[in-house]
Amino acid sequence: MALKPLHKFRIVDLSRILAGPFSTQLLADLGAEVHKVEPLDGDPTRGWGPPFDPAEGESAYFRCANRGKTSETLDLHEADGKARLLDLLKEADVLVENFLPDSAARLGLTWGKLHAQFPKLIVASIRGFASDVEASRRAGYDFILQAESGWMSITGEEEGRPMKVGVALVDVLAALYCANGVQAALLHRERTGEAIHVQVPLMEAALAGLVNVGASALMTGQAPKRYGNGHPQIVPYQTFRCRDGEVAIGVGSDKQFEILALWLGLDLDAHPHWRRNRGRVEDRERLLGELQERLAGRCADEVIETCDADAIPASRVRTVDDVLFRQAGRLHHLIQPLFDEETGRMIPALASPLLLNGQRACADRVPPRKPRG
Repeated sequence: MALKPLHKFRIVDLSRILAGPFSTQLLADLGAEVHKVEPLDGDPTRGWGPPFDPAEGESAYFRCANRGKTSETLDLHEADGKARLLDLLKEADVLVENFLPDSAARLGLTWGKLHAQFPKLIVASIRGFASDVEASRRAGYDFILQAESGWMSITGEEEGRPMKVGVALVDVLAALYCANGVQAALLHRERTGEAIHVQVPLMEAALAGLVNVGASALMTGQAPKRYGNGHPQIVPYQTFRCRDGEVAIGVGSDKQFEILALWLGLDLDAHPHWRRNRGRVEDRERLLGELQERLAGRCADEVIETCDADAIPASRVRTVDDVLFRQAGRLHHLIQPLFDEETGRMIPALASPLLLNGQRACADRVPPRKPRG
């Protein structure tokens, strides 16, 4: 594939932290020219660590969301900085920003003002909350939105404290929605000539991410429970302790469960309701106790090999370093080294999972060094 789909589209990235930068990185992976505009002291994530690259001092946090971009620093409160930004926007197709609403207004970067000055410019705005709700002026970090949206209330052990997810998934979801919205807006402009305003509130990205849990609450009017590593609507679908480690088993059909039950010696004639998922969910505690008792004395590899042989989804509970360093090539090909022309070093990166004609979508430019203003 000679040219990537977004080749020659120019994006000015005024966003900071994770949701906006991750979104523009996805667009860079698809071929867009992304120019990052940072405040004079840089994107805050440049200082979020450790870890920091021992040679360059760059943080892993900044590196995860900024490949494929060029960068400069501007003081948008000063006339020269504002003039430089306006020059950039004259040539841009898209502006991505995540200012607080009041800050955007003070800087003259609202959709209304930008659209009047640059009628072909698509503007993508990531906010904590939607513009038409009471909370619209509140700041929103992923951690706060995990609390506000109910995510924490459904994460963690049943009798434990509410917990956040281990990574900033609200930001990642918002980034995916933003990148999707920008591409739709570019297609719309190509067809009609009209630029539009793309808006992604983190709160609403989080609520959309509740999927089946949110749908269940809407159907019943009841607060969802925490199930630890279990599933509210499928049993068994959780982790179990084996003799030499934990395994995750996800039984997605009644046929799969019958095969698993036969191997483990469960008496389904004595418990005929276990043959159907509805019965297994209703008798969750007793069934899971029986399964755990039978799996505790078995080796994890034996359990996984048996499940694999009958197409029952199962896995060891792996650590991140195991997956990245020892399972690459067997489970994934997601690590892609980027060549740093300035230092002659190869920098490993987690590439996009998207393949285009068999080629990995990953911009080949390393994240930009902290620029001088």
